[in-house]
Amino acid sequence: MTEVVQEIKGHKDVGYKPSTGIFASNTMFAGDFEDELDNVTFYDVPQSHKEMEKVDADKGQQVGYKNCSFRSHDGKASTYDAPGAFWDEEDPKHYKWTEAYDACPQLASMLDWFECPIARVRVFQQQPGHVMATHSDFDNQKGTELGETLRIFVQLNENKGDFHYRFQTADSDVSIQLQKGQFLIFNPDHTAHGTANTGDEARNSFMLVVKKNEWLENLMKDDSPLPTVIDCKELAKERKVA
Repeated sequence: MTEVVQEIKGHKDVGYKPSTGIFASNTMFAGDFEDELDNVTFYDVPQSHKEMEKVDADKGQQVGYKNCSFRSHDGKASTYDAPGAFWDEEDPKHYKWTEAYDACPQLASMLDWFECPIARVRVFQQQPGHVMATHSDFDNQKGTELGETLRIFVQLNENKGDFHYRFQTADSDVSIQLQKGQFLIFNPDHTAHGTANTGDEARNSFMLVVKKNEWLENLMKDDSPLPTVIDCKELAKERKVA
């Protein structure tokens, strides 16, 4: 079994709290994710994303984020922003799978494993020497007629100790290093979040915008019988047969 490495400082409540907490799973997705991502195109993130900041100006490498959407409102992998007004609630039924989803059967199988309503899905590719400042979003302030909005992050490439996720609440400051295939879930409104890549290789991670349902609530319970490893190669084979 792959060792799950986590560095948690000052986190008073281990586990998930619907309004303020995070859920870091010990379940690991396994598969050739890096090979599949070689089949897709990454696009520059709009310059309007002002929170992107450079960590090390002397590395001489491209800094910032690139993006590839697996689910977008127009079904295009190059699309970054959500549809409609900024304050509109994101309705999963208004989103479509893109050509990137079709080109990556193992990654598609991973996304299919989550049995909850899914709106946007992107792969964020964080360049070496780049940090995204800790911030909160407005997903649930847009309206919760469709339920509480949560985010899911899945680490897609090997972490050599250089990929950092930071989460802050009123009573906690959490630093987590996800390993390849590990995922976490949190509320982006109530939990301030940021990332840093202090290494020499790009960090690839899925970001899913989802709506909480009974399946997701059960997933995040401490006694949930989750498998240790989910083999996306096998899921992709089963998906192809079906």
